[in-house]
Amino acid sequence: MKAQTHRIKYYVLGFYLLLLAVWQGLYAAQVLPDYLFPSPLQVVRRLWELGADNYLWPSLKATFQRMGIGFSIAAAVGLLIGLLMGMLPVVNSCLRSLFLGLQTLPTAAWVPVSLLIYGLSDHGIYFVIIMSSAPAVAIATSDGVLNIPRIYLQVGRTLGTPAYAMPVRIILPASLPSIVTGMKLGWTLAWHGGVSAELIKSTIGLGFLLQMGRELNDAAQVIGIMMLTVLFGVLLDRFVFGSIQKRIRVRWGLAQQA
Repeated sequence: MKAQTHRIKYYVLGFYLLLLAVWQGLYAAQVLPDYLFPSPLQVVRRLWELGADNYLWPSLKATFQRMGIGFSIAAAVGLLIGLLMGMLPVVNSCLRSLFLGLQTLPTAAWVPVSLLIYGLSDHGIYFVIIMSSAPAVAIATSDGVLNIPRIYLQVGRTLGTPAYAMPVRIILPASLPSIVTGMKLGWTLAWHGGVSAELIKSTIGLGFLLQMGRELNDAAQVIGIMMLTVLFGVLLDRFVFGSIQKRIRVRWGLAQQA
C-alpha cells in the first residue's frame, strides 16, 4: 500500500511537470503574443517582483485575515442553523429550499448587494464570504443529522443521555463526516466570494492584485495570482480538510491508520 502511494505521488509530480513543459512549449511556439501568454519563468519573475515591491505579502495577509474572520462566522452560523434544521422538521422545511436557492446564486452576485449595504469597506467583504458559504455548511450539517441511523439515538437514550446533551454527545459526532464535507465546500465558496469582492471593494488583497494586473495588461501578474490562489486551495485541501477527513475515517473504522 505504501509503495503504491509513493508511485501515485510520482505520477502526480510527473503530471504537473508535463503541464509546465506543455506551457513552455506553447510559449516557445508563439501561439499567442508574449503580453497575452507569458512563460512560466516570466510568471515566477513577476511574483518575485510583487514580493520585492511589498505588494504580495501584505495582500496575502489581508486576504487570509478576511477569510479567517468571515469563514469562522459563516461556519458557526451554518453549523447552528444546520443542527436546528436537522432536529426540527419545521425549520428544515422552511429553510432548506431557501438555502438551496442561495447555493445556486453565483458568489459574485453578492458583491453588488454588499456595495449597496456597506460601501467600500471590509465589512462588505465579510458579508460576501458569509452569504456565500453559510448555506452550504447549513445544508451539509442538516443532511448529516437527518442521515444519522435512528439506532444511535435510541442507544443514547437507553444509556441515559439527557435530551439537552443529545446534540453534543450523539448528533454532532455522528454527523461529523457530513459536516466536514460541508465545511470544505463552504470554504471553497467563501474563497470564491472573498476574492471576487476584493476585485471591486479593496485596495489590498489577492483580488486587488488580479484587478491591478488586468488594468495594467500584465498577464504574468494575473496568471501568477491565479496560480497562487489554486495552490493555496490545494494545500488547504491536502493538509487541513484532507487530514481531518482522514482522521474521521480512521476513527469510524473506514480506513487504517498510516
